Amino acid sequence: MSKNQAIQKLLHKSGLCIRKYSPVALSFVASAGVVVTAIAAAKATPRAVALVYADSRKKHDGDPYAYTKKEAFIAAWKCYIPAVAFGASTIACIMGANALNRRQQAALTSAYALVQSSYKEYKDKLKELYGEEAHNAIVDSIAKEKCKDISISANGGWYDSSLDFGEGMEPEVSRTFYDSFSQRYFESTIEKVIQAEYHLNRNFMFAGVIPLNDFYEFLGLEKTELGDAVGWSSCNGDIYWIDFNHHRLTLDDGMEIYVIDMVFEPTAEWMEDL
Repeated sequence: MSKNQAIQKLLHKSGLCIRKYSPVALSFVASAGVVVTAIAAAKATPRAVALVYADSRKKHDGDPYAYTKKEAFIAAWKCYIPAVAFGASTIACIMGANALNRRQQAALTSAYALVQSSYKEYKDKLKELYGEEAHNAIVDSIAKEKCKDISISANGGWYDSSLDFGEGMEPEVSRTFYDSFSQRYFESTIEKVIQAEYHLNRNFMFAGVIPLNDFYEFLGLEKTELGDAVGWSSCNGDIYWIDFNHHRLTLDDGMEIYVIDMVFEPTAEWMEDL
């Protein structure tokens, strides 16, 4: 692995770790903030009491205990500025951690629900509707997404790695693809799909973990909220290559749909290995 690749891997994993552990970090800071706030308040109290007594002596003919609540507040409030600042920061951290936890929990809930139902729903639908009915139902409900025209390459240290052979080649035919995991139809070419799968696995081999959205980004598709919550990991030794199955579905009128199946479904457990 080159130096540039090592730096890219480190930056990639650092960003994922920050995103994953932000709620934990905020909770830790909030816990520390509670302790610091209490210490700051305790240290400020003796000084505040002394100021209150001194102010009372000036205003009440030497009596240190004749002060009113308003006079005590005016005399001592400045002593508690650090404690109030620490307390406000602690509250902000608690609220931030709670917001991030809710977002992650919502994404993980959606991830588990989709992982469990996507393949079953897709296969049951094909079995139920295959034939003329299948053609009519798919054509009526199809929503093709046009992929962005992107050139995929990866830094290889001394040169950029790419599967493109340059200009002047005969252009690939645009086809209709179906991603069975996200249940999306899109238009692209076989060449671009193969390139996306290759570069996904290339980065996966270097980093050891990778989110689903990286695959959609290589395809030129819009990222999904689920795509950041699920992914693949090779750390447990079960997966070393993200394999894909492809098959062509030909409808009765001759229309062809190219289906992409993920042999190893992305899961939420990938974040545990960051």
